[in-house]
Amino acid sequence: MPQKPEVAAIEQELTLLVRAAEAARRHRGYPIEPAQYLHIRTMMAEGPQTIASLAARLRLDSSTVTRQVAAMETAGFVTKTPHPTDSRSQMIAPTKLGCERTDEMRIGREMRIGRIVAGWSAEERRDLARLMGRFSRGILAQIGAETADSD
Repeated sequence: MPQKPEVAAIEQELTLLVRAAEAARRHRGYPIEPAQYLHIRTMMAEGPQTIASLAARLRLDSSTVTRQVAAMETAGFVTKTPHPTDSRSQMIAPTKLGCERTDEMRIGREMRIGRIVAGWSAEERRDLARLMGRFSRGILAQIGAETADSD
């Protein structure tokens, strides 16, 4: 069933945005992998996490997070410590190096975004951030609804 023209336009722009992000990723040498960046940003904002809590927060499978955490630990970006109340779990926390690399990546991204929107008004930049946040939350809500429907 055909969608409204504005929905089709959003789909087209989203496709182009994802493609541009993929091209930018291949073009740049990031100080940390994008998946690792999101994990560490989450822990920097919310504190140490278990594998299960990171997986739930980022809507990932625990086995995926386990592999990513192992790679981050090997790189020296995170440490594992025993969970204070659950001997079956470990707490994952970013190291100083992990935080530094994450900040380096964040600053670089903010600088590039700043150049892209330099000619925009502050109101336009705030509107974009607000609408992107709303769209992201909508995607997560849809994933949640689809997951609930499949249970």
